[in-house]
Amino acid sequence: MANDARLKYLRDAAQLLSVASPTTAANLNATRIRLARERLVETEGPTKEWDALCREACGACGNMLIPGWSCKVSMRSLGKKDLKQRKDTSAVVHEERAMVYSCLRCGRDTTQGLPPKPTRRLRRPGRHAKGSTPASEIKNQNMEDSTKVVKSVNSSSKQRAKARKGGLQAMLAKSKNQSSASSGLDLMDFMS
Repeated sequence: MANDARLKYLRDAAQLLSVASPTTAANLNATRIRLARERLVETEGPTKEWDALCREACGACGNMLIPGWSCKVSMRSLGKKDLKQRKDTSAVVHEERAMVYSCLRCGRDTTQGLPPKPTRRLRRPGRHAKGSTPASEIKNQNMEDSTKVVKSVNSSSKQRAKARKGGLQAMLAKSKNQSSASSGLDLMDFMS
């Protein structure tokens, strides 16, 4: 608990000082990385916090990794040579990708693997379970329902427009009645 608060404090302080004093921020991040590494040994495995820390700060110098300013970000995939070595004949091999963060201060490359893209399953039309309705019928029912909703929205907006128009016409008629009912004298009549 206290360790979490200390890590959070070091992160916030390093972020605040990253522009004003990059060397101080790097020192704070180096301390933060050291504490997080000790914690990682205790928990026996990388965590989401550790991955986020590797994206935020350089593991060698502690520099804040800000893309375009203090680091360069690129995407790399495993080469064909690497894929051949790992290839199993029975398993489908997916091209593995990784993000590479290159620190512009010390030159260290930090590589983080990206999860593979989810595979898409194509559905074949015409196959459906007995007793269930085909997707085309469900789609037609949804289209009919949506057209009913659109018609009701349009009709209600037309009714509101008519009510507004009627209200405006009533206000104009009322102002005409008031102007004709008043005496013919106005302030301008006395000014001349």
